[in-house]
Amino acid sequence: MERREAIGVAALELVAEGGAHALTHRRIDRRLGLPEGTTSNYARTRRDLVRLAVDRVAAVANLRPAGDALPTTVADAVPQLVAAFEQTVARGDDTRARMALSIDCSQDAELHELLTTRSPIRAKLLDEGTEMLAALGVPEPGRRAIDFIGIMNGLLYDRLVGNGSRGEPVDAAAVLTAWLVGIGARR
Repeated sequence: MERREAIGVAALELVAEGGAHALTHRRIDRRLGLPEGTTSNYARTRRDLVRLAVDRVAAVANLRPAGDALPTTVADAVPQLVAAFEQTVARGDDTRARMALSIDCSQDAELHELLTTRSPIRAKLLDEGTEMLAALGVPEPGRRAIDFIGIMNGLLYDRLVGNGSRGEPVDAAAVLTAWLVGIGARR
């Protein structure tokens, strides 16, 4: 693994474990066993550290497992979506870190946008969502993709930090099926 990528992974882990305030150059150096100050050569500022973390999340974010054919019916789409959802839940750290940083950076317009509305993760998922919804015959797939990403984020929140982490998780397959059928996707 390249050092820049390792720093991004360490940044995600630190935030997921201890919240956004845990993200420091010194802690990354310690985590990776690097001489003090090494991380600063790759990310001069805290903002740069956040960007490395966000880039790392974007690299692994997907709405469906890589290599799966684009689904054309709800019956084909839901298993793919649930499989990608479960892969994201299993990684957990990246989503917890993104959520923590989104809240922590809410007063910093540039960073907040990087984590939300101008996020490379969001752009990638909106493109994938639009493509999938179009293949499913949904009217206005671009507009619906925004809702789609919101639903997926809600399901992730529930599983990672809500009721799903302590007991009865929301049935992702049932929620996704109902929503897709409700917006007119081919069954």
